[in-house]
Amino acid sequence: MAAVSLLEMLLLRRALARPAPAPADADEPAPPTDQEPAVANEFEFLDKHYDPTDLPEIAAQTALERFGNYPNARTSTVIFGVAWQALTESIQHAVLNYNNGGIYDAPVAAVLSEDANQWQIILTGLRFVNATRTMVGGRPQYTVSEYSNGSIFLTAQALGGQALGEIVHLGNGFGDWVQDVELKNPPTY
Repeated sequence: MAAVSLLEMLLLRRALARPAPAPADADEPAPPTDQEPAVANEFEFLDKHYDPTDLPEIAAQTALERFGNYPNARTSTVIFGVAWQALTESIQHAVLNYNNGGIYDAPVAAVLSEDANQWQIILTGLRFVNATRTMVGGRPQYTVSEYSNGSIFLTAQALGGQALGEIVHLGNGFGDWVQDVELKNPPTY
């Protein structure tokens, strides 16, 4: 597995560092509520971008099905070919490596935003499919490509300064193109 060089990490940090959006009216406090907010599992969002299969055709179908829930989306990425526990542990190891100075030998890295509210996490050595929707003559057309030795970028909340919170965004990075996956049941949205 390829290691991420210091220069690559610095460039990645710079590219992914985004200030947190300010509320519409920063002078007004949020209204009080009597209910505790629902706390999502930190990997609930990631689960929507994961399929336990080893077959790219099944992962491609999962990626295509996601378009039904997000009709304005142009891409859909699904990680496959890795055990769920190994995937989630690698994310936790990235955060622990940041906090404890590299105690795990894992193909991951994490950077904490300057305001300590967000994690930018990169996972390497993954297999994923990336589905793309384009409009041609007013009709959607779909293509799905399979990648190996790929990198995935995650954005997660940081709780209590340096603890891992909920993952809120996933973006495919780059990888070795393997093939375009033949669509057996293309969506008809």
